[in-house]
Amino acid sequence: MRLGQFTNFSWIIFAERDADLEDLKLTNHKPLPRVDDQGVIDMHVHVGPEFIRRRYDPFTLAEEARREGFGVVMKNHFQPTTAWASLATEEDDTVPLVGSIALNLGCGGIDSHGIRSALSGWKTDTTASEPRSDRFVVWMPTVCAESHLNQFGRRDMDLNWGVDEKYTTFIDKGEGLQLRDHSGEIIEGLGRALDTIAEHDLVLASGHLAGPDTQLLVKNAHEAGVRRMILTHPLWHAIELSPDQVRDLYKEYGVYSELCYSNLEMHGIDDLTINDYLEVIHAVGPEGVILSSDCGQTFTPTIGDSLREFFTLLRQAGISDDDITQMSVINPNKLLFGSFGD
Repeated sequence: MRLGQFTNFSWIIFAERDADLEDLKLTNHKPLPRVDDQGVIDMHVHVGPEFIRRRYDPFTLAEEARREGFGVVMKNHFQPTTAWASLATEEDDTVPLVGSIALNLGCGGIDSHGIRSALSGWKTDTTASEPRSDRFVVWMPTVCAESHLNQFGRRDMDLNWGVDEKYTTFIDKGEGLQLRDHSGEIIEGLGRALDTIAEHDLVLASGHLAGPDTQLLVKNAHEAGVRRMILTHPLWHAIELSPDQVRDLYKEYGVYSELCYSNLEMHGIDDLTINDYLEVIHAVGPEGVILSSDCGQTFTPTIGDSLREFFTLLRQAGISDDDITQMSVINPNKLLFGSFGD
């Protein structure tokens, strides 16, 4: 079933599913999973303003999250969202609105500077001297990662995303962000970044680093004391970790594998299938997987509808409601708010 088409795009967004239209309409009104007072947390939602056109700003996303009863982590490739999430939070909120930072060039790259910037904005009380005690997400580089640039003609943003070329940046081969310098040594900024993440017990997401860099990141992060980690859409073409590799990273380091709805929906850019996701779920186990939308684009469904449609596709593929609840409610709540040991 076609979900929509964006003018001037060379590809059509659609999802292949067995459900007919009437079943899908019913699905779109089904409540999202809950466990007692805990609801779904979408760990990967894009918000604007940004060069890339976005469906949401922090306040409209917060409105939908309250209405639908889900929590969100707000992501932006060019700016920290910690202050945005803090400003959008209301005193009586029962859904978590969580900020983040992606360590791209505009946010200081792979170092502690951008993380300090995000900490500075992580306050609901501007008169307070300390940031909030709860945690946010730190993504390793996304659009500035060397592996990402290899996928998109060396530009940080693909023109098919509806971005004017004058706002993109062309980065020469080998000059994208990665964990090793030209001599093969691990860059010093990585240690500073990981120490800051560990000090504040933040959540580390691997971003768009290549598979070998992602594995290196997890090892070094664990050695630095980081315990809350996510492999950002690990099957995606810029990363390409195998189900066996992500299973081993979970078993050795406790790092979650993120499976995103958008990587299924955007055929022509992403062509992962539900069967690819089943391989990860069966290899790692639902206790080591997180389901997220990676949506917020102007041409994708709302977050609520994206999650419901994603969960429906998984149910049709044989994943139980209990396992979906584990991956969408229990795991992200534990990652953000639970206690983590060695």
